[in-house]
Amino acid sequence: MEVMEDIEELAVQLFDAGAVRLGDIEAKVGRRTPIYFDLRVVISSPKVMVSVAQHLQRLSSETEHEVLCGVPYAALPFTVVMSVNTGTPMIMKRKETKLYGTRKILEGIYKQNDTCLIVEDVVTSGGSLLETARTLRDEGLVVKNAVVVLDREQGGASILKANGVEVKSIFTMTELVKILRKAGRISDETAEIVSDHIKECQFSMD
Repeated sequence: MEVMEDIEELAVQLFDAGAVRLGDIEAKVGRRTPIYFDLRVVISSPKVMVSVAQHLQRLSSETEHEVLCGVPYAALPFTVVMSVNTGTPMIMKRKETKLYGTRKILEGIYKQNDTCLIVEDVVTSGGSLLETARTLRDEGLVVKNAVVVLDREQGGASILKANGVEVKSIFTMTELVKILRKAGRISDETAEIVSDHIKECQFSMD
């Protein structure tokens, strides 16, 4: 019960910090959404950032891993906090390979066949997380699990599972909306709109 209460408190903190935005918003994947989750703003709320990282740590403790890798850029601050708190080494995937010097796609120290846990903010289609998993695997790392703040329940987690990556999330979109409605942050009408959107906008491997 204590964990659930903490999760409910975190959901309200994220909403109040501006990480949950409502309206007809264009999402990254080119579709419009009635609810947008933007964790980049949390870097300006240290207490909330630490709280998010602690919940991700709880999920990460259920998996075996030697290294952490945050998907750039929103997940990087949480990955840093997790690394410092747990003493687990962290590596970073670059957006693109360096064209000079070491020409690395990954920054940090790791060994071949190290098991790497991916940290992500939101899973929608699963594209960004899957791209990161493929890069890590190409570099000789083992990727079996990912921890994320929000699973939008639009098919991304299933796509990732089919590609050998099990996703554990702090919230599903359904859970987040239920908590925010209970807390009086969103209306019943908004909750229904979001629920309909989840059902209508599903991604698949086709």
